[in-house]
Amino acid sequence: MRCKVIKLSLFTTLIIGMLLLNIGTDFNTKTAKAAENLAYGKSVTVSSTESSSYPGSNAVDANGNTRWSSAYANNQNFIVDLGTNYTVSQVKLAWEAAYASQYQIQTSTNNSTWTTVHSNYNSTGGTQTISFTATTARYVKVYCILRATTYGFSLWEFEIYGSGGSGGTSSVMDYINSISGSKTIIGIHNREPNSDPDVQTERAYSITGQYPALWSGDFLFSSSDVANRWTMIYECKRQWDNGSIVQLMLHVVPPTQSEPGNWEGGVVSELSDNQWNDLITNGGSLNNAWKRRLDTYATYLQYLEDNGVTVLFRPFHEMNQGIFWWAGRSGSNGTAALYRLTHDYLENIKGLSNLIWVWDMQDLDYNWSGYNPGNDYWDIFALDVYNGDGFTTQKYNTALSVAGNKPIAIGECATLPTANLLTSQPRWVFVMSWAEMTFDYNSNSVIQNLYWAQNVIVQNELPEFN
Repeated sequence: MRCKVIKLSLFTTLIIGMLLLNIGTDFNTKTAKAAENLAYGKSVTVSSTESSSYPGSNAVDANGNTRWSSAYANNQNFIVDLGTNYTVSQVKLAWEAAYASQYQIQTSTNNSTWTTVHSNYNSTGGTQTISFTATTARYVKVYCILRATTYGFSLWEFEIYGSGGSGGTSSVMDYINSISGSKTIIGIHNREPNSDPDVQTERAYSITGQYPALWSGDFLFSSSDVANRWTMIYECKRQWDNGSIVQLMLHVVPPTQSEPGNWEGGVVSELSDNQWNDLITNGGSLNNAWKRRLDTYATYLQYLEDNGVTVLFRPFHEMNQGIFWWAGRSGSNGTAALYRLTHDYLENIKGLSNLIWVWDMQDLDYNWSGYNPGNDYWDIFALDVYNGDGFTTQKYNTALSVAGNKPIAIGECATLPTANLLTSQPRWVFVMSWAEMTFDYNSNSVIQNLYWAQNVIVQNELPEFN
């Protein structure tokens, strides 16, 4: 239970009003349980099948070894009839190798008038979790436009979720999307020690009388910090229970080394091209070593999922910052490949569904698109702003150009933006200052003015997410 006092802000008032309207007018719309796959076992209509061995029902049977496969043609439909109206806000697509490079998700209450809630015209296949604004629907369609192969379209599974989504991430993402363009969440990173994982958060509170709305922690690398990872994870849960949005990062040593390790020669180190290729190639020795490491991290993340905690996850921050072992490799087989590998392993193999993925760059240059792991692999684009020119219009506009309709955030900074700056650049959904730099680079009055601003959200202004 997230116990706190919430101000009756305009946002809260609107939500209450919407709930009252629903109570009064929408008796025929069901509310799904948070982790209920509404598509399971439901009636399916498809435009075609490759053969009787691959019917549409195979993609809603919760069996990852059976699949629907269409005829070898473009423009095919897969429609699930939920049986009655539900409030839906998320779908999950598990594509077989014959995926759609272009597709849309559409919803309908009558199977004749359709609304497109999501479009992807540059899909890379795999497993894709898609959140969208909650809508009432009885019928949910995957409109497969263009084939990625010479075969048809093929889905292992098509899952549909209501409010709360498959792992509770959609309520946080829905809120983040709702404030984009109007307000900005204030956060702070709690750098080492993991033995005291709220030290910077408490310092911000001592100055402002307000807790940051975003708490951030890190798995880290030193012997003391590795030994205190559970302390940090328990703090992550405590912050969530107290009402914060939470984020986790991975400043960890490369898979060529064992944990714990060092900053210099560890986190700050370089892999050879041969080592890198071994890392991103399935079955390689470093590939297997990294997956074993992910098994360890997944234990902590699973604990958070089991306790209902949604996590903003930023595994490889500053992907264009070449001092880190994971970073500075542009192109599809560079840092982006390691990001995709990590995403797919944690979600598809470990089964985690409580992660909101943050793709993060630094303002070293403007060549950010070369590090994009694929739009299906991240939910928020974040930019770390450390250069002396600060929060320029060019950086803001470039962030918008690479993110499209997705949220953008200031992933890290030393010097804080002003409330006026956030008014002129309103799409930043959160700003996170970096640990002790917050207090080294900003006076108390500057920090207070930002935390107390009307367009900045602190912890007690967040809604309930559970």
